[in-house]
Amino acid sequence: MNNTPNHAYALITGASTGIGRALAIECARRNMNLALIDLPESGLQQTICYLKKHFLVKIRFLELDLTTPRSAERIYNWSHEHNMAIRMLINNAGKGHLGAFTDYDHAFYEKLVRLNVESVVLLTRLFLPEMKKMDQAYIMNLGSLASFYPIPYKIVYAGSKSFIFSFSRALKAELKNTGVHISILCPGPIITNQEVIQRIRRGGYWARLSTMRSGKMARVAISEMLQGKTLIIPGTINKLFRIASMLVPTPVKQHLLAKKFNVKEKI
Repeated sequence: MNNTPNHAYALITGASTGIGRALAIECARRNMNLALIDLPESGLQQTICYLKKHFLVKIRFLELDLTTPRSAERIYNWSHEHNMAIRMLINNAGKGHLGAFTDYDHAFYEKLVRLNVESVVLLTRLFLPEMKKMDQAYIMNLGSLASFYPIPYKIVYAGSKSFIFSFSRALKAELKNTGVHISILCPGPIITNQEVIQRIRRGGYWARLSTMRSGKMARVAISEMLQGKTLIIPGTINKLFRIASMLVPTPVKQHLLAKKFNVKEKI
């Protein structure tokens, strides 16, 4: 890659735990330098200690809240101050919820939309011009199986992930004559912590069947991203869910999903 400098980095948001941490480990395993972003006191220091112990890559980090104004600009300026060329942008940070729309106040949804939608758009817009100058560069945005379904009781989260899917596919079309590859990672349930394990158990047979460990998911995600694949759905069962989303009529999907996610009705 003649135009890619040796100080190239993979920038990952939400890198402390879960999917972000697994993606950081997989990138380090492939000898990629890392620029890691997460909240203060989120466990980012522990993740960095692990990475430094096991991999010989350069690691820089910035602790900040992506829902605060001008946070994307702070990240962009920070990368320039440290002479980092962002060859890979992984917009992983996100926020979810479960409950009726009116169970949460406007401040909660404001933070969710800023994190799940606004930060992705702004970081992509800031870094894209420089990435287009490289022979090869990669942007991977975190979607979800929820990207394909209008899900009652998760409506803002699912809507944000549907936006990510549409935004990423459209951006890929605009960039078809460049070296920038756009991918959307749409995982199913990922085993990350005890809380997630409990949610998977409550989800029943299909949730358990579609579950994947974060390390395996990250290996699939990074491998397929580097191959230039646009839609990345780790796991055979999850691919079948994607097919089902296209075949089952929307009213039927919404009825089934409302029954599944209406927690109050189950109590």
